[in-house]
Amino acid sequence: MLTQEEFASLLLIGHAPSTYGTLAVIPPEHSARLIALGYMADIHGRLRMTTPGRIRLAAGNVVAAS
Repeated sequence: MLTQEEFASLLLIGHAPSTYGTLAVIPPEHSARLIALGYMADIHGRLRMTTPGRIRLAAGNVVAAS
């Protein structure tokens, strides 16, 4: 499960332009975790969304009932 802040970072990267322009900046601990989970990849120093990341965005940040 992602924290609200990690999900917001995933959303930010997911909506960043694909051309080299303004880069989306997220906390390094978020990028490290999202890369480890396979939701993002660091390609030539730029964070890019992966297919699993797009699927995760489409699913939303559903919090399990307690």
